[in-house]
Amino acid sequence: MEVCDVRDSSGNRTGRTVTRGTALPPGDYYLVVQVWIRNEAGQYLIQQRAPHLISAPGIWATTAGYVQAGEDSLTAALREVHEELGLRLSPDSFRRFERLVGNHLMQDIWLVDVIRCSVGTPIMGLEVADWQWASKNEITHMIGYGDFFAYSYFDRLPE
Repeated sequence: MEVCDVRDSSGNRTGRTVTRGTALPPGDYYLVVQVWIRNEAGQYLIQQRAPHLISAPGIWATTAGYVQAGEDSLTAALREVHEELGLRLSPDSFRRFERLVGNHLMQDIWLVDVIRCSVGTPIMGLEVADWQWASKNEITHMIGYGDFFAYSYFDRLPE
């Protein structure tokens, strides 16, 4: 059971917390993170969601998750990368690409540029069935086949 801070339309904590999945009134938001890890060849580290998950089982996606109570966006992004892929990345390598707001979600999109050999081999967490490095073109094809989550902003990510 995850407990999350409720955020206002500016991303500030309201002082209230809720269990993840609780319906929120108008003007309240959950903060979530999505982390795109890109290597020097322009490939992104993507992961296949485990088949036992309720949301999008078996679908390929980027690392993502809800920001838990007391966390900020960057801390949550670092935690999610470690939980899902077993990687410990430097906070200095993260840059916020965009913030999207809508449907009671405030989504912080993070980009992380890495040198592939320095990252190490991902170790899959409980929510991950598989992982791979893929070019933006390869991911576009996966989206077309319905194998990859169709992020609304995907076409704006760097090559």
